[in-house]
Amino acid sequence: MDTSSSSSRGWRASALIYSGRPDPVTELTTDRGGELASTWAELPSSNQPPLEPPGLGYRGVQLAAPDGRTWLAYAGTVTRRMPGSPPVLRADPCRGFERRLLAAIPDDLVPDIPEKPD
Repeated sequence: MDTSSSSSRGWRASALIYSGRPDPVTELTTDRGGELASTWAELPSSNQPPLEPPGLGYRGVQLAAPDGRTWLAYAGTVTRRMPGSPPVLRADPCRGFERRLLAAIPDDLVPDIPEKPD
């Protein structure tokens, strides 16, 4: 488990919750990371802009792939970013992707935050 924001060669899940100190980060298995990326691909496309997270408190959860792709899940939208490509948005109205990704981070790293999905 890595609690720094340093880059890694594997899949990582991060809870974006802190200001002024590193957010909790955990390594994921290749199978788990690939499963989450496949789950995103099954979500419906979204034309709605994502809700802007607040400056403080829970700002979502992020999945990072070894190849530089990232997925940011927050408030019913999941945005995938790839180097050299525009962001792609998917709707996650029940916040299932967000919950699954948050569940991949050990409970002792993520405090109880009212805004995060249950």
